[in-house]
Amino acid sequence: MTTPAAGPTTPDDATAVALWGRVIQGFQTTNRRVHAAINTACNLNEAEVETLLNLHRNPERRAPMATLARAVAYTSGGFTKVADKLAARELTARVACAEDRRVTYLELTPAGEQLAGELACLAADIKRSVFVEVLGPERARLVADAMTALYHANKETRR
Repeated sequence: MTTPAAGPTTPDDATAVALWGRVIQGFQTTNRRVHAAINTACNLNEAEVETLLNLHRNPERRAPMATLARAVAYTSGGFTKVADKLAARELTARVACAEDRRVTYLELTPAGEQLAGELACLAADIKRSVFVEVLGPERARLVADAMTALYHANKETRR
């Protein structure tokens, strides 16, 4: 009697679903913890945090509102509310594009720039403690590399 040769196995349906469920559960639980800590410290929701961090990473400290809306996975209409809340707190200001009247930039104010810098440090500390220190630097990099590969394999192509 011969035995089948050992080789790579393909997960059955239940295993594939369970593996993905574990990925999502780990991400969502950790992401909620990150944003709860930031919200407690800064009274900002997830979209506001991501907007300020996106602006902070931009050397000009501004970006087109449509670009920011895509970055935080909002419609342009939904993002208007985020921009309104940040402007009401005097953290950002809308600036018209001189070259294209259809484009409006969202730009950090001096107060927004200060908060965004503090936020970047706070976010790094929290993410280090709930992600990198939990998994260790090597496993954290493996997870990040795997998620980057998934992103590239599955991202929507723009026409």
